[in-house]
Amino acid sequence: MPRRGRVWFSLFAVGWTAILAGDAAAQTGDTDVAFFEKSIRPVLVKHCYECHSAEAASKGKLKAALALDTKQGMLTGGESGPAVVPGDVKKSLLMAALRHEKYEMPPKGRLPAEVIDQFAKWVAMGAPDPREGTTPTPRREAFRITAEDRSHWAFQPVRNTPSPKVSGAAWVSDDLDRFVLAKLERMGYEPNAPTDRYALIRRATYAVTGLPPTPDEIAAFVADRSPNAFEKVVDRLLASHEFGVQWGRRWLDGVRYADSVDKSGEYRRWVVRAFNEDLPYDRFVKLQIAGDLMPAGQSKPDRVHTSRASLDGITATGMMALAVWEQVGRDLAVAEIVDSQIDLVGRHLLGLTLACARCHDHKFDPISTEDYYAIAGVFFSSHIATGKLIADDRLGNDLIEVPLLTANDEATNRKIEADAVKIEERIAAIVRTVPHAARMMALKENLKDLEDQVSRATATTKKKLTDQAAKLKTELEGLMKEQQAKKWEENPIEIKEIVALQKQVAELRKTKITPPLVAAIAEGGVPGSNRQKIGDAPVYLRGEYQREGAIVPRRFPTILAGEKQTPLGQRTKQSGRLELAEWIASADNPLTARVMVNRVWQQLIGRGFVRSLDNFGRLGDRPTHPELLDHLAHRFVASNWSVKQLVREIMLSATYRQSSFVSPEIAKADPDNQSIGRMNRHRLTYEELRDSLLLAGDKPALGEPKSKDAIERRTIYEPLDRRKANVTAAIFDGPDSKAIVPSRAETTTAPQALFLMNNPLVADAANRLAEKLSKDSSLKSDEQRLERLWLMTLGRPPATEESETALSFIAKHSWARFIQALLATNEFAYVD
Repeated sequence: MPRRGRVWFSLFAVGWTAILAGDAAAQTGDTDVAFFEKSIRPVLVKHCYECHSAEAASKGKLKAALALDTKQGMLTGGESGPAVVPGDVKKSLLMAALRHEKYEMPPKGRLPAEVIDQFAKWVAMGAPDPREGTTPTPRREAFRITAEDRSHWAFQPVRNTPSPKVSGAAWVSDDLDRFVLAKLERMGYEPNAPTDRYALIRRATYAVTGLPPTPDEIAAFVADRSPNAFEKVVDRLLASHEFGVQWGRRWLDGVRYADSVDKSGEYRRWVVRAFNEDLPYDRFVKLQIAGDLMPAGQSKPDRVHTSRASLDGITATGMMALAVWEQVGRDLAVAEIVDSQIDLVGRHLLGLTLACARCHDHKFDPISTEDYYAIAGVFFSSHIATGKLIADDRLGNDLIEVPLLTANDEATNRKIEADAVKIEERIAAIVRTVPHAARMMALKENLKDLEDQVSRATATTKKKLTDQAAKLKTELEGLMKEQQAKKWEENPIEIKEIVALQKQVAELRKTKITPPLVAAIAEGGVPGSNRQKIGDAPVYLRGEYQREGAIVPRRFPTILAGEKQTPLGQRTKQSGRLELAEWIASADNPLTARVMVNRVWQQLIGRGFVRSLDNFGRLGDRPTHPELLDHLAHRFVASNWSVKQLVREIMLSATYRQSSFVSPEIAKADPDNQSIGRMNRHRLTYEELRDSLLLAGDKPALGEPKSKDAIERRTIYEPLDRRKANVTAAIFDGPDSKAIVPSRAETTTAPQALFLMNNPLVADAANRLAEKLSKDSSLKSDEQRLERLWLMTLGRPPATEESETALSFIAKHSWARFIQALLATNEFAYVD
């Protein structure tokens, strides 16, 4: 890892593997357990426990001495050996049995391929299994909410705890520092010294914009000795367009963003704009769940103006359209879409694994199956598809796509259409007075225009246009038969006039404003499915949509909203989505503000107060600083849910400005930095790394690209398709558009180093930067060029030793080769 004042030339794939692997394990353990609970345990219960469980043994029915209802039973195995070898799919006998290779389990028939794939994924991730050890004891009796459930920290109201008294008050810059310092003093520690100015501006610029600071920005900050110098930096960064790009991309991680669904890019554009305009987070959430149902003044489409009121609620509901579902037979059951939506709302907005209650009462949290289907009824009463979906490669083709037009655009299009209709009426008048041959010519022109429209149409309009074309074709064929029989004569002058007018109509209609189409959600059940109307949903027994149980009124989870609730949709006769959105975004909801504050803290500090960002339940981690989490959540709501204000407050704290240095003693005593007594060093994300390489070569255009085909653009605009893997993104732990990603993993692998050594992107950046340095007339010597190079890549000037080493290398090789080596260092890829 980098040291201040000395660059390490070892490639960053070497050295810190064990530490980073440990961090990744700590961050993803809860997610792995949630995967087991949602995808593995229900299958075992349904297909395996009858013959392979303690209950089967008690009845004398245990087969092959194999018990699969405990972790130890899985690992010990039965007569043939261990059923599961964590991390090794090939050696796991369970996989061979499921694939019907050595055994045939379950004996009644092979499971669907996608279910077997889930088991392979589970084994590969180490077969996480909470069914023993120190994890909470699963519920084993009929569901009831206990006093212990009600006392769980996350279900308590947010408390505005007074800031504690501390001894070292001189260190404190903000009240939040008092909470951090109080814990440090209780542990007998001291906070780290402030980091140097070079590291601080690099840290802040990447945190806010995802880009490195420029040499001029660094120089200005280092030279500014006013008390509010850093405050000015933070305010400048928060005001930049790139703030929305950086924080928008992080939001997209959690909602499973993919361009293959958001084809126009409008939802992504909406998210970026919402962060830049500091749309209050409660409104931000409500619009994404139910923007189509909110009053016009709050959600009216407007692509021209950029005031807060203009942020479009229809586009915002694209979050709900980003559902990911699994194939069930040939049908993509509506239940799978709804489950995906509940999982998103639960984990990303509330920090609860609600989807674990689909097949059975939640094994750990006070969420019943009835709670699940009470919320499911809301989404069964809404839809994102134009009809029943069929499983194939047409992902997104059957999704609702709403055209976005401003009021001015609509007026312009109405005027154009009215003018076109007038010309068509004139054509019709001529046709009535001319032989049938003229009518044939006009039909041909109309048909040609329609066929051209069909070739460009979306799935929602293609059928209508195709039907119109078919009618014209039928009429034209009839006229052609009559022409042959009656030998009509043509009137060239009249035909010529009709053709000219027809072209005039076509050209006029081409001037219409073509609105972007946005994937969205709408009221009403899915046409052609088993849930076609607005209404309450039944419990699906064991989660199977073919087996319906009792009807559950639409409502909120009992643990959070109480036993006595007015059923959703009863008053409005709607789905209940708007009521759900208002409840989630309420200041009285104990989870929503905490979850967002925890996420912002994690993005700035490196680790959340609650390490399991999307699980505040019993299987999740307890907060390291519960009083501080509540203190910031209270401030967040009081600031009108301002994300920018929250970011600003944290960044201006003494806590944020600590150095990342850690002594061997502290590293041993507090390896995971639970005390927050130092800053957490972290690697650049995939987007930050790629954008930095592009910027080094003067390539990326900041702001939004004008064309979807623009190559030299920030990585957030790089195509992300669920059907096509982005290999480079995967190498650097980039976004997974099929998964809710609460935070990026930081793996360290050989392909990362190989990429930096061999990829044309890196070589091109090095060549461009070398050329730029050589042509800069303000740089009079190689020493000045080196200093500019260091500032552009590492954010600081080189030490004397580094300059000597660099100049010696350049003399033997070239500037371009040296720069590429510099771009492959730890210090370039990490932020202190």
